[in-house]
Amino acid sequence: MKQILLLYIGLSFLFTQQIKAQVKPEKITNQDPNNPTIIEVGFNVSLPVHIEMYRSHRLAIGANLRIAEKITSTTEFGFRVEYDYRFTKKNHPEVPPDSTIKERALYRNFSLFSIKPNIQFNLNSNWSLGAESGIGYARSDEDPNIGLGFVSEFNGPTPFGWCSGIYVGKYLVKNKLNISLCLTNFVAHGHAENTLGLKFNYCFNKKGS
Repeated sequence: MKQILLLYIGLSFLFTQQIKAQVKPEKITNQDPNNPTIIEVGFNVSLPVHIEMYRSHRLAIGANLRIAEKITSTTEFGFRVEYDYRFTKKNHPEVPPDSTIKERALYRNFSLFSIKPNIQFNLNSNWSLGAESGIGYARSDEDPNIGLGFVSEFNGPTPFGWCSGIYVGKYLVKNKLNISLCLTNFVAHGHAENTLGLKFNYCFNKKGS
């Protein structure tokens, strides 16, 4: 009887361990392979569409990084870090030596950095629709403290503002290349400067179609 009891306990122990060994890998393999962290990097080109900015500046080029997680089968949530460098228009008039910082900044290039929480909806036929909004920091080549203060509506030095954007895009080449049309703005002191441009992003780990 004692031997049977020991045999029963031993078999029960082995059976329990066998179940644990089978269940644990199953939990790992059941993780959704189509739900990775999405990582996209690329470059931007844009033009100002507001008359105040367009009077002094033209093309901007830059780069961006988007990191997101799938929260549903069609929705991704994350953030985008972006940098743009905007050039003044060609053949602008000579700036007098005795001009103010604001007047000189009107004819100097500037940088715009932003970090924006991002939500994106993946639609049929590999189309995407997204929106984002966060903090922006403008830095003029003339003086980092002036920011976008050369724009008359801002009424003073404006290095910090609120950056937002909406975009529609399409994934190409097995869902790796995304080309999107973007409308963005920089808002401060109740005034917004808008830009329209394109983003060309490469996605490292989106599942191909």
